[in-house]
Amino acid sequence: MSAFLIDEMFPPSAAALLRQKYGHDAAHVSEVRLQFATDAVVAAAARAEGRAVVTENVADYAAEHDLVLIFVLKRKLPQGGGQAAALAKALDRWAQDHADPYLGHYWPQV
Repeated sequence: MSAFLIDEMFPPSAAALLRQKYGHDAAHVSEVRLQFATDAVVAAAARAEGRAVVTENVADYAAEHDLVLIFVLKRKLPQGGGQAAALAKALDRWAQDHADPYLGHYWPQV
């Protein structure tokens, strides 16, 4: 099982799918009152909870090296209702391939 903190550009339902369908510890920033927080605050929360940040904001997080960052570009996900399911599936595959991830940046296949 992996722990994820999903950033605000992705739908909250992706976190619910990761929990319910795949059994991962996942939270969306809106569920933990971080929806309008700065990236530094989101990174600090993820670091404190041992979660990987799932985000599209490459430039904003590029300098972060002491946590697990998973970069996913929304344009590579299906538009509309399939986005949450595709993201959850990609993150589950990533978690299976990285049972003990090193700190740093990852670009999972979507």
